[in-house]
Amino acid sequence: MFKSLVVAALSIFSLCGVAFAADDDTRQTASINTPNPKVDEVEGALFPKEIVALKDECAQMEKIGLRCQGVIPKSSLDTIQVTFARGSAILTDEGKGFLRSVGAALQRKSGVWKSLLIEGHTDATGSEATNRRLSKSRADSVKTFLQAEFGLGNIETAGRSSDKLRDADNPSGALNRRVEFVPNW
Repeated sequence: MFKSLVVAALSIFSLCGVAFAADDDTRQTASINTPNPKVDEVEGALFPKEIVALKDECAQMEKIGLRCQGVIPKSSLDTIQVTFARGSAILTDEGKGFLRSVGAALQRKSGVWKSLLIEGHTDATGSEATNRRLSKSRADSVKTFLQAEFGLGNIETAGRSSDKLRDADNPSGALNRRVEFVPNW
């Protein structure tokens, strides 16, 4: 019995070891750029099946005394559908519609994620300080909406300014004004 547990643990450990090479800044990012995605589509983007399977395998390892929770790679959902007017942190009706799918997906998978980081991004117009505040305000607006509409807790926000432009060829383009959802497993 003990020998079969050790063999199973080593098998699982070898599977988790593949993910160990992923560094903290590396993410498996999915983008959804349709205005009204289905909840299943958002769920699949936020919680890719292969990462959920890895999380389950790590949970099995922890049951037998091994630990691999730190090796689960990050995933994120990047979207330009949560829209804001230039220089504004007020959600549009279209953005709220998209967030309803995000909120429903987060509720359905509430047992899978520990916390959620919402990152706000801006285009490259404006000063760094202004863009940092604006991107944080945008992320905070999304957090407030998800908490009010879905009662979701454990949400953190960060303003990324124009650090990671999605459309580097057009630094002032609307594609750069977006939010990204990063679940913490």
